[in-house]
Amino acid sequence: MGTRRAVHGINAIVFILVVLGIFVILNFLANRSAPRYDLTENKLHSLSDQTRRVLEGLKDGVRVIAFFKEKDVVVDRKQFIELIEQYRRVSSKIEVEFVDPDKNPGLAKKYEIREYATCVLISGEKDIKLKLGNPISPGILSTSEQLITNAIIKLSKDVTKTVYFLTGHGERDIYDNVGPTGFGKARKALEDESYMPRELMLMREGVIEVENTMLVVAAPGKDLLKKELDSIKAYLESGGMALFIVEPRSGAQLVSLLKNFGITLNNDVVIDPSSKLVGGGDVAPIIATYGVSDITEDFRFATIFPYTRSLKVDNSGEISPLVLALTSEYAWSETNLSLFEEGDAELGPEDPRGPLGVAAIAEIGEEGRIAVFGSADFISNRWFDFSGNSDLFMNTVNWLSHDEDLISIRPKKAKAGKLTMTPGQFRFMFALTIVIIPAAVLFGGFYMWIRRRNM
Repeated sequence: MGTRRAVHGINAIVFILVVLGIFVILNFLANRSAPRYDLTENKLHSLSDQTRRVLEGLKDGVRVIAFFKEKDVVVDRKQFIELIEQYRRVSSKIEVEFVDPDKNPGLAKKYEIREYATCVLISGEKDIKLKLGNPISPGILSTSEQLITNAIIKLSKDVTKTVYFLTGHGERDIYDNVGPTGFGKARKALEDESYMPRELMLMREGVIEVENTMLVVAAPGKDLLKKELDSIKAYLESGGMALFIVEPRSGAQLVSLLKNFGITLNNDVVIDPSSKLVGGGDVAPIIATYGVSDITEDFRFATIFPYTRSLKVDNSGEISPLVLALTSEYAWSETNLSLFEEGDAELGPEDPRGPLGVAAIAEIGEEGRIAVFGSADFISNRWFDFSGNSDLFMNTVNWLSHDEDLISIRPKKAKAGKLTMTPGQFRFMFALTIVIIPAAVLFGGFYMWIRRRNM
């Protein structure tokens, strides 16, 4: 009887050791190479498509010096390690070094480090310093991935391209970061990806440089001079790149210019009753259908085009434009603008029905590219962060400037989530997780021990 018990005991111990060994090996392999699963709504614990593309396209190494406090339980250090390890898993060109500024004051002084949770990214002779500490709550900023990725983009770019915003005709202010109609957020997004936004008064300059530039003509309130139109046309024919935003009931000269490149802007206002669901009103169609292009590859976000006109393309000439974004079938083209000005709009027999194009792109020659949008509010401060608006705008800029490797979905910010329970539900969950389940495990173990003992 004693021998039997000894054999059973040894077998049980061996079995437990084997199972534990298997779990240790599986855990080791999982941490090294197995895929990680992120179940958060916006994939907050996974690198964004943009970050992965940037890392996969890295040619030169990037050294990251992370200045964090070593002692005690430091939340921001742990969060940074979790984030930067994801970068290292994607690219072997990311090298990380942790430094406690209290123990290495010389290096901290060299990079002018005055706060914990600061990192310096270095590539070649260039370096960028980032402050990642969250001043409100423990941990690093929720935008840390975006900050790090943008820094890597800036370090890896040899040339900074200038984005000229045409001015002098009542255009939106690119330095207005607060007003709902300003373009401050769009300007900031361009700067984050290492573009250089600048205002351009073409009536004074006369000529637009073609090399490493892009032109944005955004909803001018007054007509352009003939000299300006000639300069823009010459710029495009010389291989220039431009984004045109032409609102309803304006820009007749631009309409004529763009028709030469196969894109016709209709004299209308797009009405979409279904857009009321997001508070945009009838004149802010929700867009969920996109043309097949590098800009919209794997793009599954809705966008909104407040107060937009429709457009169509003509592929019968040498240039073959493409409709980039289309409305739903519920939208229509309101051509009775007099009725619209009175605050009313009705679907008449002469009004074209959706889907209607609201954005288009075209390639001109070997290098020239243009994009045309019918809504200026699409990139205004009020709507820039709506769903996919910022991604579609930046993807378009990347495509225009031949930076296709940057076309992607940018890092998303965390959304506040809540779990609301009644007192009864809370007591039930407490009893289930703290009392019932542990008690069931203990009882099961005790029962099996009694059975084995009596065998």
